[in-house]
Amino acid sequence: MSVIVLYLLLFCVLAWNNFKLATGLVIMLLPAYFIRFNLGPLPSTILECSFGALFFVWILRYFKKDWLKIKNFYNEHKILTWFIFLLLSFSTLGIFISWDPVQSLGIWRAYFLEPILFFWLLVGRRAEFKKDDLIWFLSLSTVAVSIVAILQKIFGLTLFTALIKADSQNRVTSFFTSPNAVGLYLGPIIPLAIYGLKNTKLRKYYFGILVLSLITLVLSFSEGVLVALGVVSVGALFLFGYKKIAGLFVLFGIIGVMVISPIQQSLLFKNQSGQNRLTLWSYTWNYLNKNKINFIFGAGLNQFNKKIQRPVNDFKKIEPLIFPHNIILNFWSEIGLFGVIFFISIYLLALKNSYKKSIQNKYFGVALLLCLVIFFIHGLVDVPYFKNDLSFLWWVILAIIFI
Repeated sequence: MSVIVLYLLLFCVLAWNNFKLATGLVIMLLPAYFIRFNLGPLPSTILECSFGALFFVWILRYFKKDWLKIKNFYNEHKILTWFIFLLLSFSTLGIFISWDPVQSLGIWRAYFLEPILFFWLLVGRRAEFKKDDLIWFLSLSTVAVSIVAILQKIFGLTLFTALIKADSQNRVTSFFTSPNAVGLYLGPIIPLAIYGLKNTKLRKYYFGILVLSLITLVLSFSEGVLVALGVVSVGALFLFGYKKIAGLFVLFGIIGVMVISPIQQSLLFKNQSGQNRLTLWSYTWNYLNKNKINFIFGAGLNQFNKKIQRPVNDFKKIEPLIFPHNIILNFWSEIGLFGVIFFISIYLLALKNSYKKSIQNKYFGVALLLCLVIFFIHGLVDVPYFKNDLSFLWWVILAIIFI
């Protein structure tokens, strides 16, 4: 306990003297949420404490003058601001729909309240942060994830088993609990890191980061992110004018699906993983369609296993899970129909704004579009938001797009 208090004090001192560096450290610590402890009776993480210290300093030192910038942002992006407010409001309802409001309150705080507050902090401090700063911090956050994953492969998957569980299919997991979590975190950052190669001073570092990240994704063999990267690679070729090459890749992809059995089974959900997802989606859809209350409000935060999976699942076939592994159904089951509508609305505004940026700055705008597409494609078969690091990652990406 005394060590945590000392850490908080030191972080506050750092934030007071160098707010930009402290903010960057919070972003670089996104994957470190697995370091958990209790502050008195309250469970917390190193990520949450770091953000709390940063936010405390911001309120004391900067909020009064940053409030004007936030008001200006509202005038520039009224629709986005209202969608964010409504998303937060309907996520709050998810606490009260839950059978366990105390636990759900903690989930809401970690996945919605704190990441959204961090977004507004970045909006308020937008004069201090360039887009390149946030991209650099995000890129640096991947280094430890990649190094640990590669070390796992070299020295054996039992490395760091005090923190994680080894994967049964010999895939690396880094700090996380599954190989797919590696892809969910690294995938959306890769297009931003590729854009970072334009920075001549940092080019060699970005190149090293990209090499480490791509090696890690191969070792994790997260099918969802590999498919997403394949799709956006073709899209990038098309957007930059290499239409014939893009067409050839599409042709090779179609032939691969037709001829190579493992690829066909994965993309058509014929393998065990795909069949499990279809089953989870049917559980969720049946629950949502059971009555009007379920359809509108979902199951509540952190209730998928208790209300949707457990009553109907054969646990000999599918392990206990906490989400249905589909971005639409994830939000719908957790925070209801209106929650998913407002999140998708925010996503579409992000796409629109990224497209506008691609007209002004093609490389930057395309990087943002590819980042968003990876997030969504992988999210069709996984959980790209409902995790401590991923929820913060989403709102940092949104800040890069809009500020």
